[in-house]
Amino acid sequence: MLHPTVDYSDENIRMWQEQTSPSVSLGDIEYVVYKANITFLKDLPESTRSNSFVNWIIKNKRNDIIKLLIMAKQNEAITFHMTNPWYYRVEDDANFQTLESIVEECYKHKSGQLVGRYVLQAMRALCSLRKYDECVSYWDSIKDRIPYNVVRTICELKAASALNKTGRTDEALDIYARHGDVPSIRIINKGRISNELLFVYDRCPNSPYIEGELQKWLLYFGEEYNHAAFTNGRSTWFDDENMEKLLAVSHKAVREKKSEQMAMWYYTLAALYDVKGMPRQAKKYLCQGMGYRKSPFLRDSYRLLRMWLDSQTMPCDSIYEMQLEKDVRWLVSMAEKNKTSNYEKIMDKHRTIGLPFIHKYDYSSWNYYQDWSNSYYWNDALRRLLLRGVCPKMHKAGKYIREIQLANLAENLFIQVNDYSNEMFLIMDRLPYKATRDYFTRIYYPANDFDRFLNSKGKIDKIYWYDILATKCLRERRYDKAIVYLKQVPVSYQRKMNVYYYMDIDPFNYDMLTFTRDSTLMDNCKLHFAQKMAEYKRIMNHDYDANKRADAKIQYALGLRNSVFKCWFLTRYSSNMEDDYIRNAIPDIPYPDDTLIYRHKEYMAMSDRLINQAISIYHDKEKAARQLQKLLYFRRIIDDFPETTAALDVRQHCDRWRDYANNMQ
Repeated sequence: MLHPTVDYSDENIRMWQEQTSPSVSLGDIEYVVYKANITFLKDLPESTRSNSFVNWIIKNKRNDIIKLLIMAKQNEAITFHMTNPWYYRVEDDANFQTLESIVEECYKHKSGQLVGRYVLQAMRALCSLRKYDECVSYWDSIKDRIPYNVVRTICELKAASALNKTGRTDEALDIYARHGDVPSIRIINKGRISNELLFVYDRCPNSPYIEGELQKWLLYFGEEYNHAAFTNGRSTWFDDENMEKLLAVSHKAVREKKSEQMAMWYYTLAALYDVKGMPRQAKKYLCQGMGYRKSPFLRDSYRLLRMWLDSQTMPCDSIYEMQLEKDVRWLVSMAEKNKTSNYEKIMDKHRTIGLPFIHKYDYSSWNYYQDWSNSYYWNDALRRLLLRGVCPKMHKAGKYIREIQLANLAENLFIQVNDYSNEMFLIMDRLPYKATRDYFTRIYYPANDFDRFLNSKGKIDKIYWYDILATKCLRERRYDKAIVYLKQVPVSYQRKMNVYYYMDIDPFNYDMLTFTRDSTLMDNCKLHFAQKMAEYKRIMNHDYDANKRADAKIQYALGLRNSVFKCWFLTRYSSNMEDDYIRNAIPDIPYPDDTLIYRHKEYMAMSDRLINQAISIYHDKEKAARQLQKLLYFRRIIDDFPETTAALDVRQHCDRWRDYANNMQ
């Protein structure tokens, strides 16, 4: 696992300021040193006179600085060109000649303010020329003249690279260790050192490389797959070995307290023990590191990790609820305050194409928002904390209203869409109607300030929730209640839903294999279905006429069967049941599977029972036989109603195998 080396550009820019004047701005130095091209430096047009670094050079007649910078940019351009794998040296190669002239010029400078910078350019050119022995000898001869600053550090690291190329790897390792260059040590180690980070820490506990190295490993172990692998005891030997190495150096660091960044080491220990599935141990180390000096980023990281560990360790009581409210308010404020610049571009597109129905009209824009949402640090932190930690905690405690509220906030803080596949919807979809109804009630009758805050940040559009509640009622056969909700859902809203285009199928069709499409059925499809099912239920339970009760029971059975089969759009929002899973589910929460949620097997079996009951209560045998004929139950007609005209039709006309193969009742 190789990581990039530390960037010394900031220190180099500050050194240029020290060598010129405090009045020269760091930004102007950065532009001239790192961004301007050679043509710019050669011409220095009038338009650049607003640059304080250029003005200082001209005013003080420091042409030597311009000459050095031109040489450095030539050196860098040629070196970059020569690193191309398709580059081959030819006779009288102009690149090599230029580099040799750079070396010759740099050798002339043995003292002065810029001597270290000339030495660095000479060493870079020598390494590009593959004259590694000469590079090492040159450094040994002149290093005593170079002051201790960032340029000397870079020179020493360049010398270490040359030493390794000449086979003096142990000497190179010593230099890298002295500067804490873990990535370079890892590249050239080849088994000499078992724990590179510990090797560096012992020699340079305040190495600038260590922080980046720890961050890379914590990001790696924090990935969902790797985190789950440790939690479930499925980690690889590679992960186990590196985990133990990190723990060893971290424990040594907090024990010896040589580092100036003790908070960083305590945070590392806490994060590693969390990955190992030991949240109480993790929280212990996090608390021990609270009193140490921290950068603003590390201070925020401490709070986020503490919030996560609280979700894993604290009881779900009023004390936790109070702390959670403070934390969520802070986290939302940080997410809103630190939005990245491209958010406004997304919002402009959002307004232009007329969301909230973005997923219907422009998938690419919605996906762009999803990518931004997950890569934007604060929103990603909020989503991970709430969806992976707090929502499962609320579910286990039976606090379903709070679970939906927090998931709603996590998914809809910045852009609210009529989405039926995000985590909030999937969590809510696995809860019964009552839990969703109670949540909906809490939107308009909040119990406390936390409810009001969460409502203000989530999606609380009435029509969106009316349709969801109605769909749950249809799923649970609460047809009278579904009618109340569906009357509040306008046709204009229905027509903008993805499922609308499937609603041209008659849900009371007898044949499960063939369906006739009728566009007149689409508007208020769910409402008409609920009204008919409620009416059939009333008739089959209370009508005095047995034949009418039987007819209603068969129609009810057909509606029930089709609502979880061909007319799935009546009881859910996707036909792909196998894809509708909670992405952040944890093993110890028994979320019901799709078969239980959508009741497919249950209602298919119930439909068969109702049909059998209906046939048995018909007083009119001809009607009973005709119903069986519509249902394609030909064998039963012959067996149970042989004297009817329907039986005669079967004997005379039915000669298709499919009419028997799947209908042998």
